[in-house]
Amino acid sequence: MIDMNQTDAVVRLTINRPAKKNALTREMYGQLERCIRAAGDDPAVNAIVISGRGDVFTAGNDLDDFRARATDPNPQPSAGLAFIETLMECDTPVIAAVEGIAIGIGTTLLLHCDSVIAGRSATFKTAFVDLGLVPEAASTVTMPLHLGARRATDLLLFGDVMDGLEARDCGLVSKVVEDGNALAAALELAQRLAGKPREALRASKRLIRAPWRDQVREALERERAVFSERLRSDDCREALSRMQRR
Repeated sequence: MIDMNQTDAVVRLTINRPAKKNALTREMYGQLERCIRAAGDDPAVNAIVISGRGDVFTAGNDLDDFRARATDPNPQPSAGLAFIETLMECDTPVIAAVEGIAIGIGTTLLLHCDSVIAGRSATFKTAFVDLGLVPEAASTVTMPLHLGARRATDLLLFGDVMDGLEARDCGLVSKVVEDGNALAAALELAQRLAGKPREALRASKRLIRAPWRDQVREALERERAVFSERLRSDDCREALSRMQRR
């Protein structure tokens, strides 16, 4: 589940499902959305830190959730994208602390964070195409924006795995620290924001993101439509079935 704790002006959100490598369920997306909305609306909060329990950030979307949606004739709107939309619209600075694996949405959500601290051995991977799907979370715009088109293609089409140092060098990650120290470094960074004027922080974040805000929203909607189609495709169902049998 999602644990929420507040110390002074910093809210810490922990993805807490270590038995499943912190894979995200529909319920957990809803919790993340509500927590980020509440923290963003709280006048006493200047920073939000997202991390995973233990030595894993998140294995991404729970595959059982994908399987259920792939066979549902009337699937509900994506809870994962609702969370991403809330993250996109949050004016309070968000810092991610990544240890271990960050797969799928575990990587693409980082593109909506303001700073990302990663352990040296952290790994980043998207496997959308391998699952018969397409990229999501507006990553077809945000990833080329942050990493450049070539590196974005490596991740989104080829499914390359990127380590912490590679992620830092191409712009996915802000800073790399020794394994086990990402959360402490992220909290230290959040404390630097804690004493700053809240409205100045929020206004500055809006200005930084203003040039591409509309393009990101449009990308999210384009991807949402195609992702929904692909989720019900034979390619996706066969890929999910193969993974279930492993």
